[in-house]
Amino acid sequence: MKLERIGSMDEIKLIAQERSDYGRKASRTFREEGLLPANIYGLGKENLTVTVNTKEFTRIFMAGHRIFTLEVGDGKEQSVIKEVQYDNLGSEVIHVDFTRIDITQKITLEVGVELIGTVASGVIQFPMKEVKVESLPTGFPASISINIMELKIGDVIRIEDLEVPEGCVFVDDPEALVLQIVAPIEEVEEEVVEEVDEEADGAEPEVIGKPQDGEEEGDAEDSGE
Repeated sequence: MKLERIGSMDEIKLIAQERSDYGRKASRTFREEGLLPANIYGLGKENLTVTVNTKEFTRIFMAGHRIFTLEVGDGKEQSVIKEVQYDNLGSEVIHVDFTRIDITQKITLEVGVELIGTVASGVIQFPMKEVKVESLPTGFPASISINIMELKIGDVIRIEDLEVPEGCVFVDDPEALVLQIVAPIEEVEEEVVEEVDEEADGAEPEVIGKPQDGEEEGDAEDSGE
């Protein structure tokens, strides 16, 4: 069983442009132009309303990065994603909030868990796809990797089983379940249905009005008078 750290969160630079137009109409116009409305706040500094390139941000965000160096004019803002808003379908990012960070102070982020390989047998139950990690902004791993090729039915991986990246601390409960391998559920119900059908096929159909043993057909008809 191999549990390891994969890579690290490199510094990601993103150009942000200050904006003076607000409201839904302005935000809709920005999005139509390929720009994503955003806010930058925190550390006792003035809040900034900006836009970033939607495609560029989405590409970086989907790759798992959460820490950014936002280049606003001649200045730079060391920031972490605080909140991301999606459209009604939950498929497109429509707004993002960044909060400033001090690179000398530890913060807590959720880091994705990556599964390497496939299991030989059994079904993977994977309830914890992200784990909370505390670290300096420059010390976060890009992901926590678990090699599952050697896992078998009955094996369980908890937070305490993961390798702690250097300079990091797992915030979640050490006994919290990350994943487990369970036996597949057998489809017994279908077999029962098929068995019942077979019994039904072998049964002799009942004939309504069929005379009893020793009784002629004519006698049966007469008995109804």
